[in-house]
Amino acid sequence: MKKNLFFAAGIILLILVLGGCAGKKNAEKNTEGAARDISADKARENSGDEKADVGENASGSGQASLNVCPEEKVGLPNYGDPGERLKNCFVKYPGESSREDKSYFIVEDICGQFTQQFMENMYGSKLNRLEPPQVSSINNCTYYFDEKEYVMLNLEYLSIENQKKGNEAMGRKTEKNSKIPMENIVTFQEDGAINVIYLVLSPNKFISLRPSSKKAIEDEKFISLAANIAGAIKGYK
Repeated sequence: MKKNLFFAAGIILLILVLGGCAGKKNAEKNTEGAARDISADKARENSGDEKADVGENASGSGQASLNVCPEEKVGLPNYGDPGERLKNCFVKYPGESSREDKSYFIVEDICGQFTQQFMENMYGSKLNRLEPPQVSSINNCTYYFDEKEYVMLNLEYLSIENQKKGNEAMGRKTEKNSKIPMENIVTFQEDGAINVIYLVLSPNKFISLRPSSKKAIEDEKFISLAANIAGAIKGYK
């Protein structure tokens, strides 16, 4: 009788020991799995945050960016003070110390501000090259899509209202495009192709975008380019 009791107690003890070991191993597995899940979640979160940061800050319009520039001071030719390079690769030039308005005012050096890297971000693809103006008194910069076709950005201190009237007098249609997030005028040729897009900085200051030909850039892509530039400079004057 005593032997049977000892034998039964031994079996019960063995079951408890084995069950405890199995429970411990399962707990360890669950803990390890939870740790891996947490690590994976954090990795996904970090990856998502980084992409969002690059897209928003580099392009200024929420689109994916080709280039992300370090935010830093950069030397400028013929300027004593450095410029400020933004993450989207636009370069702000030193402001006038006497100016009361603290807004950034776009200056005559278009190539220096609207860098090739910035324009690639706005266009969404690599550009062949940029060329500064051939005449120093003209405030423009030419951005080549390939060896021949290009779009030219030109800064003008002229009446935008007169530009609108002049184009309409030549039989061209003019309208404001709601996709471009700043004051603008889009001018169409008689055949319906876009001739020029004006980004209006003030009643007497604007930037015009002119393609080399109808083959240079499709109208939809042209509007997208202008909209992305406008998204980046809409607070400038």
